[in-house]
Amino acid sequence: MAVLAGVVAEADADAWLRDALARALEANQRWERLAEQLREENARLRERDAQREAELERVSAELAVLQRLVFGRSSERARPDAAGSGADCGAGAGAGASASAGGRVVGGSRRGRGGQAGRRDYSHLPRVEVLWDFDDGGYCCPECGAAFAVLGDHTVEQIDRQVLVRVLVQRRRRYQRRCPCVGPKTVMAPGPPKAIGKGLVTNGFIARLLTERYVAGRSQNSLVPGLARQGAQLSTATLTGTCAQAGVLLAPLEEAITARSRDSWHLHADETSWQVFAPRDGDGPARWWLWVFLGPDTTCFVMDPTRAGAVLARHAGIDSQTGQLVGDGPRRLVISSDFYAVYTSAGKKADGLVNLYCWAHVRRHFVRAGEANPVQLRYWTAAWLERIKALYAVHEQLMAAWTTAVAPAPGQAAAAAVRLEKAYGAWDTALDAIDAERRKQMAPPACKNQPRKHSRPWIGNGTASPRTATTR
Repeated sequence: MAVLAGVVAEADADAWLRDALARALEANQRWERLAEQLREENARLRERDAQREAELERVSAELAVLQRLVFGRSSERARPDAAGSGADCGAGAGAGASASAGGRVVGGSRRGRGGQAGRRDYSHLPRVEVLWDFDDGGYCCPECGAAFAVLGDHTVEQIDRQVLVRVLVQRRRRYQRRCPCVGPKTVMAPGPPKAIGKGLVTNGFIARLLTERYVAGRSQNSLVPGLARQGAQLSTATLTGTCAQAGVLLAPLEEAITARSRDSWHLHADETSWQVFAPRDGDGPARWWLWVFLGPDTTCFVMDPTRAGAVLARHAGIDSQTGQLVGDGPRRLVISSDFYAVYTSAGKKADGLVNLYCWAHVRRHFVRAGEANPVQLRYWTAAWLERIKALYAVHEQLMAAWTTAVAPAPGQAAAAAVRLEKAYGAWDTALDAIDAERRKQMAPPACKNQPRKHSRPWIGNGTASPRTATTR
C-alpha cells in the first residue's frame, strides 16, 4: 500500500509539474506576443516621432523666416553690434558703410555706433536774430539801484516757420494817346506771367500746391483746412481744378522725361501694389500697381491696373508682338530688377536686353537659410555673406574709379586710368571667387548637402558697372 501511495503521489506531482510547465509556456508565449506587439508599436511610435520631428524642424524653419520677414529689420541694414561681421554685412562698402559711419535715423534723431544722438546741421537756413531785454534796457539792483554789468547773451536756437497767404493786387498802368497820330488810342503795360490764364492763384501758389500735394504727399482734405487756418477759404474743387490745369501744362515735360528714360541704356525697375479709389459701380480694381523706372538722370512712376509685362514693354520700348527692343538701330538695355517673371521673360525674348538681378534679393535667401537652420548652415551662410560683402565693396570702388576716369582732374588722367584698371581687376576677382565657389558646391559629391536657390553665376548687384553693361 505504501508503494502504491508513493506511485500515486509521484504521478500527481508529475501531472502538476506538467500542468505548471504548460501554463508557464502558454504565459511565455503570451508575453512574447505582447513583447512583439510592443516592439511593433514602439517602432511605429519612433517612426511617427521622427516624422513629427522632421515636420517640427520644417515648421520651425518656416516660422523663423516668417518672423524675420514680419518682425525683423531689413537684412540690408547693418546692425550696430555687428558692424564688419561677415554674418551681417549690410549693403557692403556702399550703403552699409555709409550707414555705419553716419548712423541711421531713429525717431527723428541720428544715432551713431555708440547709440548717442547727435544734432542735425541747420547752418544752411536763413537766420533772424531777436534780442530779448528788460523793459528799461538793463537791470538794476532792487536794494541799492546800482546797474548790473552786461555779462553776455544766453543764446537758444529754434526752428521757426511762418507761412503767409496774401493777395497780390496786380495794377497794370494804362495810357491814353494825346497826339492825333494813327494807332491805338490806349495802351496797357504788360502784366505778370500766368500759367493759368484766368486762374485765381499765382504761379508761385501753383508751384507750392504741387509740391505739397505730390512731393510731400498731402491730400486735398488736408490742404483745404490748412489754407483756411491761414485765412484763405479755397474749396476742394478750386484746388483740384488748378492741379488738373497745371497737369495739362506739364504733359509735354512728362513726355520728354519718359522718352529720355526709354532711351536710357540702364534702368532700375520695380513695382508695388497701390490702393486707389474704385468707381462707384465697381468697374475696375481697387488695387493698382505703381511701377518705377529709374534711369541715369530720370525717374518715372507709372500707375497701371495690372502687373503684366505690357507695362514694362510700353515704357522700355519693347514690341508687344515680337518681344524685341524697338529703335532706329540695334539697342542695348540693362534692367536691374528682382526675379519677377516679367523681367526674366523680357530678357529671354529681347535681343540686347540684359537682366542684371539684384544681389540684395539673392543675399536674403542666404540670410533666411541661416536663420532657418542656424546649427547646420551658420558658417556656410557667414561665408557667403562675406563673399557678397566683398562684391559690394569692390563695386563701390569700381564706380568711384569709373566716375573719376570719366572726368579726371587736370594731369590725373593716367593715374585715373590705372585706378580704373585695378578696380576692374578687383571686380573680376570677386566675381570669379563667387563663381568658383558656386561650381564647387554644386558638384555631385557635395550638392546633396548644399542648399541652392539660383544657379546663375552672373547676377548683378542692382547697379550695372560700365564693363558689365558693355562687354558682359
